[in-house]
Amino acid sequence: MNKDSQLAKKLYNAQFRKYFEKQTEYKVMQSLRKKLDFLLGDVKNKKVLFIGCGDGKECISAIKKGAKVTGIDISENCIKLSNENCNGLNAKFLVMDFEKTSFKNNQFDIIISILSVMYKKDIDSVLKEFNRILKKTGFVLIVVPHPVRKMVKYNKMNYFVRGKKFEIWKGNRRFNYYRIFEDYVNSIVNTNLKIEKLLELKSPKENIKTPNSEINHPHFVVFKLVKD
Repeated sequence: MNKDSQLAKKLYNAQFRKYFEKQTEYKVMQSLRKKLDFLLGDVKNKKVLFIGCGDGKECISAIKKGAKVTGIDISENCIKLSNENCNGLNAKFLVMDFEKTSFKNNQFDIIISILSVMYKKDIDSVLKEFNRILKKTGFVLIVVPHPVRKMVKYNKMNYFVRGKKFEIWKGNRRFNYYRIFEDYVNSIVNTNLKIEKLLELKSPKENIKTPNSEINHPHFVVFKLVKD
């Protein structure tokens, strides 16, 4: 386990309940999950892997639709919370680093990573691992904060900020590796994946507490990737 994985584990083991309580209240996340449900399509009997599954709530829709769901997270406390939230549902949750998993080649039909890959310095390594464990006919959904959002909210309007940065989000401390758009695209190309679909999602209008400066730019990027 590298230093970033150790740090993520420490942060989320310490503040996991508080962090996910805030996330549950966050209307932007509710809107995002609806979009992802649409992109997933029919998941019945599909082997679906959730990367950085957190509290497990993002897995519930796929489980109820008949998917064979596995969730992994680096935090033991997050995995405990996933098991609590998905109690009685057909899914399994494992403590595991998603940069180097113990899964077999070509094991999953769908891999979903919601706000997880930003915790890794070497995104090429992460995408190569996704490619390894993805079936030839499968796809990957990756959600990251839009680089423009980072520029507006955290970088004093400087788009070209890269590297490891710490943030305070709703009272919780976290870190991300900031990247610009070309970094994501180049990593996808480098790892023999290709973009089948790309979405730039903004904050929902009904989120009236969100300042206009945050509504008028993309909030997330969603990449749907397939094997090249």
